[in-house]
Amino acid sequence: MKYFAFFILLVLLATALAAIFLLARLPGQIARGRAHLQAEAVAVAGWCSLLLPIPLWPLAMIWAYYSPTGMTRAKATDERIGASP
Repeated sequence: MKYFAFFILLVLLATALAAIFLLARLPGQIARGRAHLQAEAVAVAGWCSLLLPIPLWPLAMIWAYYSPTGMTRAKATDERIGASP
């Protein structure tokens, strides 16, 4: 009976770690899927929410779904390299 309880404890621990991993990865996946201009920053914010004691994960989720108005990927790239319109 003792071994069965230990096995159940290990299964629950592995499940909890997998859920935490998937939740930390979710904002970055959503941002990349939506071709967000700042997808990598959203992904970093999702992972940092595991380490920091502030509630960063909900903000990363909102940021993943937010797209700035009037800014396209081509326009953002042109502005970064200094091309004139």
